[in-house]
Amino acid sequence: MAAPSAGQPRRPGTARGRAGAGSVEHTAFHGHPYALLVGSPAGGVTVFNASAARIVGSGTDLRAGGDGLVCGLIGCRRPGGPLEGLCLHERAAEQAGPLPEVRVDLPDGAGERAAWVTVARVADEPVQILTQLRPGDPNDRRRRTTPHWTTGPRLRIVTLGRTSVQGPEGPIAGRWLANRPGKILKFLLAHRQRVSFADELSEKLWPESGAGSLEGVRHFVHVLREHLEPGPRERGKSSFVLAEPGGYRIDRANVQIDADEFEDRVNAGQAALQGGDEAAAASALAAALELYGGDFLADEPYAEWALDERDRLHGIATDAMRTLAGVHQRAGDLEAATAALERLTLHEPFDVEAHIDLLRLLVQRGRRSEAVRRYGMLRQRMLTTFGEDVGFTLADVVVPG
Repeated sequence: MAAPSAGQPRRPGTARGRAGAGSVEHTAFHGHPYALLVGSPAGGVTVFNASAARIVGSGTDLRAGGDGLVCGLIGCRRPGGPLEGLCLHERAAEQAGPLPEVRVDLPDGAGERAAWVTVARVADEPVQILTQLRPGDPNDRRRRTTPHWTTGPRLRIVTLGRTSVQGPEGPIAGRWLANRPGKILKFLLAHRQRVSFADELSEKLWPESGAGSLEGVRHFVHVLREHLEPGPRERGKSSFVLAEPGGYRIDRANVQIDADEFEDRVNAGQAALQGGDEAAAASALAAALELYGGDFLADEPYAEWALDERDRLHGIATDAMRTLAGVHQRAGDLEAATAALERLTLHEPFDVEAHIDLLRLLVQRGRRSEAVRRYGMLRQRMLTTFGEDVGFTLADVVVPG
């Protein structure tokens, strides 16, 4: 593809035609002090200004114009760079408004060592992408780390324990999380495997409130989206709360949920155990339990709509604790096995078999005084709650020999 030299740059093309030489548009484009490149979502170049030739330098031949040219310049999908796994041009083609500015190091031969890059869709039919590069300092500390919005899920939600939301720029906190928008978010999280219908949200969350009408649900979903994604977006669109026929669901492709990660790690541990790799099983189960900061949506203790998922995850957690204790015990790590059983009995205070396993291990390790104290507390708890004794003595848990 032939392109004019920096001294005679090509006129920018748009869906509505080309701006003539001498027009305000032509002068603004070619007189702009920063590099401006217009092209395809594949990173090709249709037109560029004189500043682009200067900033890009001899390291990139802009006149080649082919797909991937700008991507190679700024490092789209470059391993180890700020855009690893991401193409800015493809992302811009899908989004209304410019992407956040990001600093990148330019390749050898460029007129600058680094540049601040802004990418935006500027025309449709066909889609045209504008890339602006303004000179940057490679030692600038403002964005030396990878910007949050360029990597992985763009929202992380903690549901195990008290609910918290982490956005691209940090925590998204406030009273909204305990109010109606937050209730909707939590309901969607509790039923994240499916669509939650608007009338279901109204009935379950506000059965006797006029504010819980279908119109109210739509309003509070809008407010929720504003809290989660305050930047520019297309009307009615959201990266996190998707509208489905008759209802809404969490977009789990863009939202990282600790409960899902917890369950995945437990499954990995169980698979490793079945495969005979107890060391890998112990590592995966321990990593899973680090995520288990408490019962699911602990800040909604009386919400009936959260009970099923809370009980399910609680069962997975206690099974993982029991399994991990056994793995540690078979490996001879009695201290780690004791810690796992102590945590299990904390989460299952009336599980007599778990208490027996812990008491037996304490006696085995010579911690007899602690065993006596724990045995006494268990007996008192059972008598107070159920009016019955535990049905065994400490002598019964001692392993002969």
